[in-house]
Amino acid sequence: MPALLDENATVAAPAGLPVGPDQGVIEEAKHRRRLRRLRIALGGMLAAAGLAGVAWALGAGGSSANPAHTRPAGGAVAGSTRASAAAGFNLRLSPALSGGQYGWCVGIEEQAGVIGDGGCAMAPVASMPLAMELSSGSMSRRQESIVVLSTPTVAAILVNGRWRVRTLALPGLPYGLRAAHISIPLPLETSAGGRRGIAALPQPKLVALDARGHAIANRVMREAPVPVNRGGRGPCTLHTGGLAGLQEQWSHVAAAIRPFPGKLIGRGFFSCIDTEYYLHNWPLDAAILLDAAHPGVLPAAIPGLEPVRGEHGYFNGPGDFKGELTAMRFGDAWLVLAGGSGVAQRIEVLRHLTPTVTL
Repeated sequence: MPALLDENATVAAPAGLPVGPDQGVIEEAKHRRRLRRLRIALGGMLAAAGLAGVAWALGAGGSSANPAHTRPAGGAVAGSTRASAAAGFNLRLSPALSGGQYGWCVGIEEQAGVIGDGGCAMAPVASMPLAMELSSGSMSRRQESIVVLSTPTVAAILVNGRWRVRTLALPGLPYGLRAAHISIPLPLETSAGGRRGIAALPQPKLVALDARGHAIANRVMREAPVPVNRGGRGPCTLHTGGLAGLQEQWSHVAAAIRPFPGKLIGRGFFSCIDTEYYLHNWPLDAAILLDAAHPGVLPAAIPGLEPVRGEHGYFNGPGDFKGELTAMRFGDAWLVLAGGSGVAQRIEVLRHLTPTVTL
């Protein structure tokens, strides 16, 4: 089993190999995640229950999303539907692939089928009505833009006790989850040296409201967080064979398979291992996904994935920052591959992967 690395570690491409086009996508995603960690608030059960934070990035020329480093999604384009067009944005869920993680990655579609920004490790539970908050600031527009993912009972969000923003049902959100887009003007200030800039802005106070306008309690659990569920070895493995040029780089391995410790809204996934590979200079991330609440039960369908024409048993569709996903079922699990040069390459790699799960 390859050595375990922290998920934030930077792993260079193999020596002497030019960097493939998708590596720019992945590195840009890692860069955006590092920026967002400058101001992030964790809620819920942290690594065990997911992320309920404010992601914050303030750039001189615009938001943290960089269209030059995004890629179109395949399959059905949820952003092209009337609902998301009317809202001006769409949210899309894809499974969190990093080994030891429960839940989802949330991608923001700022254009039809294009992921502009997002975050991972989110598992919606009823006790946290505001499941995830993602924020970016634009100096050029002097505006903070906040996208909130909420549970089905949230009809509106009260912002700083002053105005309400209603939540919307978007085509990329399953299980009745909803979303809202909030814009807050950023005030300017003049420094002692006479330079104009954005004034410090307190973290916005957001309160979830039900259909009657009553506040919904945010019962964030306060007990000590469950330790990160990772180890050098674990109950899941991935092995390769017979594909020339496929190079294994590193893995995140769950130390144990445990049911999700809370009551999920809808279904969710648990990644018991993910491994990064290179093939012909293209990075690919393979993962084994189990049902989060009941490992060993057939996991739910992955939202947005559709059967690949002419390839029985393979499914393909949108993913997160690592690119599109291609997946196949084996037993009571999914074997998923993200990134690469396209669906044909991902299917080729999947055919040469041997997954194992010991419950």
